[in-house]
Amino acid sequence: MSSANNVAFTAPINPSGASPALTRKQIWAGLRLKIRSAETFVPAAIQSTKVVSESDDPATGNPVTVREVLFRETQQKVQETVTAFEDCRVEFAQPDGSRVSNVVSEGAGGDLYMTYIFEWRHPGVSKEELAALHDKEKKMSQMAVEGTIKVLRELVQQGKL
Repeated sequence: MSSANNVAFTAPINPSGASPALTRKQIWAGLRLKIRSAETFVPAAIQSTKVVSESDDPATGNPVTVREVLFRETQQKVQETVTAFEDCRVEFAQPDGSRVSNVVSEGAGGDLYMTYIFEWRHPGVSKEELAALHDKEKKMSQMAVEGTIKVLRELVQQGKL
């Protein structure tokens, strides 16, 4: 039996009426900032971020950041390995096998979308507990995507991206 919840949520980055419209370059700069300062984007979930190391993957040349995040609700510190795939996605890997991807994609009409994909590992939980966690994680994924887009727009308005 699987003890993981797989959840994904997508939202348009520049829906009708959104101003300013965000460019892929601005979005990518924001996702790179999110690696170093997760609390700027998801303050309800992450209290702080500490960069432990930065390097380049010798096989791919992709930037790899090892960071320690402090989760607000549990006060648990988790060391994550974060790999950036310019200018499309950022992947976060946790020691327990949980993974998160932040993906910037383009639709058929050229519109930009943000998708977060979560693989949350919950070893040893019952089917009922897993289902309850799934509902919570589904809501959280929507909040994370929509919140990130909102913060990206605010940072652009403030001239920070």
